[in-house]
Amino acid sequence: MNTKIKILHLEDLPEDAELVEYELRKGNINFEKRIVDNKKDYESALGDFNPDIILSDHSLPSFDSFQALAILNEKKLHIPFILITATMSEEFAVDIMKRGASDYVLKDRLQRLPSAVTNSIAKRRLEDEQQAAHERLRLHIENTPLGFIEWDNQGFVKSWSKRAEEIFGWTGKEFIEIQNGFGEVYKEDLSWVSKILEPLISGEVERNKVQHQNTTKDGRMIWCEWFNSVLKDKEGKVKTIMSLVQDITEQKQMEWQKDNFLSIVSHELKTPLTTIKAYGQIAESMLEEKEDIEILDMVKRMSSQVNKLTILVQDLLDFTRTQKGKLLYNEDFYDFNELIKEVIDDMQKINFTHTIQYNAGKTATIFGDRNKLNQVANNLISNAVKYSPKAANIVVTTELQSDGIKLSVQDFGIGISVQNQAYVFEQFYRVNKDNQSTFPGMGIGLYISAEIVAKQYGKIWVESIIDKGSTFHVWLPFDHRVKNA
Repeated sequence: MNTKIKILHLEDLPEDAELVEYELRKGNINFEKRIVDNKKDYESALGDFNPDIILSDHSLPSFDSFQALAILNEKKLHIPFILITATMSEEFAVDIMKRGASDYVLKDRLQRLPSAVTNSIAKRRLEDEQQAAHERLRLHIENTPLGFIEWDNQGFVKSWSKRAEEIFGWTGKEFIEIQNGFGEVYKEDLSWVSKILEPLISGEVERNKVQHQNTTKDGRMIWCEWFNSVLKDKEGKVKTIMSLVQDITEQKQMEWQKDNFLSIVSHELKTPLTTIKAYGQIAESMLEEKEDIEILDMVKRMSSQVNKLTILVQDLLDFTRTQKGKLLYNEDFYDFNELIKEVIDDMQKINFTHTIQYNAGKTATIFGDRNKLNQVANNLISNAVKYSPKAANIVVTTELQSDGIKLSVQDFGIGISVQNQAYVFEQFYRVNKDNQSTFPGMGIGLYISAEIVAKQYGKIWVESIIDKGSTFHVWLPFDHRVKNA
């Protein structure tokens, strides 16, 4: 050991003190030593000598090792303590270690002392470093905007941070005394929250993120977002569950206000748009009779823009209904290819820049909401046209499969990067290109389409290459009731 250490030695026999010093020097221990033989000098040395380790005989004339250890514990000094004694029973060894001794060395085996000193100091330094790291972590936990809660593998609280106390109102001690892992969950959410957290307790799921309502100590209902993860032992058994939680009540209220605003605006726009569309159709009929081709073409282009605005308003309405879980489905049997052909024919009438090529495979009669699938197909084809401004063709394909039927819509436009493909079905997501502002839309069409497909127990995904184009696929089962009965 190259670093010089300070050794406080409790010993009343000079010859024994010399033997100890001899063994330490023989073991290449670089040290400075102070010898004391009474309580007063011992307590004084703890303060002014500041030892790195204490070596102690058990019995001194007016003092013993038990008292010396007790003083260390009272002063909360984390100094390694090694007992050096002539004889020791097994019971005494267990007792002295329980009282806080780091090690013990018999006087007839002093050659072991240098390694005992080195190991005890290294162990204590490691413990101090771990304690400092723990305290730093605790400081961060206590000052983070997220509450921290630690649960045991039965779902009972072990620890509860200051921020968690601020969120829920209970102190850690109060909530631990409740001894109910789900005690703060709002009663109407309790059943499904229990189903989400039970896999964490069993170890089936290692982490998850959930939002649900919670009840505070004073009876208020708040919304919280939970980030849960489990810690397992070497055998894979759950030791503890750790949760980070934040109060998102204000965020939820803002979302509700936004949804209500969008719903009101959409409803208010829908009525005049329907009227404008009806007058446009009447005007088209009158102009066709008069064979006024020039004005008729202008009215048709106006009608095309009205149709786009109508779709946008409908998307807004469906978005708010989806957020509130109120999007209605009217299900029945229908011919899949027949519906897709209708959508293509309607889209071709109002799109003058692209030719929509239809490669129809074998058809099938499927069970679901015909109008909602119309909306999905319409959205995919509209996007294909929108994001391929320099191309002239869109390819729509249907393919009959053993367990369902697949729709594919291919464009030859700007494409989507691999890293962004996972986000295209999220709300308000738009393709991240330098010229994206040239593409109209709010980024909710694919989100609504994905929700509709999911409700039909189908799948939706995309394959894309930058500057080559994208292909969106939708797969639907023949009858989702059979698979999910």
